[in-house]
Amino acid sequence: MTNFESLELEIDGRNNLAIIFLNRPNQFNAFNIKLMDELITALNTISDDKNVRCLILTGRGKAFCAGGDVVEFRNAEKPDDFMAELVRRLHKGIKILKSMRILSIAAINGACFGAGLGYATACDFRISAKNATFGCAFTKIGLSPDSSSTWHLPKLVGLSLANEMLFLNRVLNAEEALQSNLVNQLINSEVPFIEEVKKFAIEISQGSPVAFSYTKNLIKESYATDLEAHLDKEAANIVKTAGTEDFQEGLKAFFEKRNPNFKGD
Repeated sequence: MTNFESLELEIDGRNNLAIIFLNRPNQFNAFNIKLMDELITALNTISDDKNVRCLILTGRGKAFCAGGDVVEFRNAEKPDDFMAELVRRLHKGIKILKSMRILSIAAINGACFGAGLGYATACDFRISAKNATFGCAFTKIGLSPDSSSTWHLPKLVGLSLANEMLFLNRVLNAEEALQSNLVNQLINSEVPFIEEVKKFAIEISQGSPVAFSYTKNLIKESYATDLEAHLDKEAANIVKTAGTEDFQEGLKAFFEKRNPNFKGD
């Protein structure tokens, strides 16, 4: 497996999980060119691993991700050229994350801002620690947003709150994020945060990979198709999944009153 410097990649083969830890804790896991190159490599590695059924994306230290590295912004000789290179990588990573057949969880262990918030909203689920905070922060330093922020955020929290976060740089605490549907769960327990997230991920990994993959794709395509066209896609996909071994196992388990053992076939 590739050796990384700015992140850690753990594969839990027993539970069919992959965990990516952004690992620039002194910089609050802010994205720079090196981290993004490594993140793209890690995402591609996970995409190619047929044994992985769920991805957890989280951060080391006190932050999930503070967004882009503003120190490198300041030091760039040509800020626009530097930004073009960074955003190209940021958006490539988002595209991989959204096109992966497996489901993803953002385990938001602390501050989640800028492009970090974009990556969190691009995941299929978001689970928050009690001390996490959420914000956009782009316009505060004179930038327009990137990393899918303006695409995902209004769909999750609604246009009014999204406008406050995008234009007025409103920061949400974890409870506000839960109430506004920005996160799915808020974990407030003495058990280590990542261990609680793993429980949720294991539940996902026990589901049907085939059904999940088709469902994920249908949700993504629903934003770009009208109802009639989308019904045709639903019909085609359910016919495909009805021809799988997972469907036969699901039926058998249902009538035998047990949990199914899906293989992804």
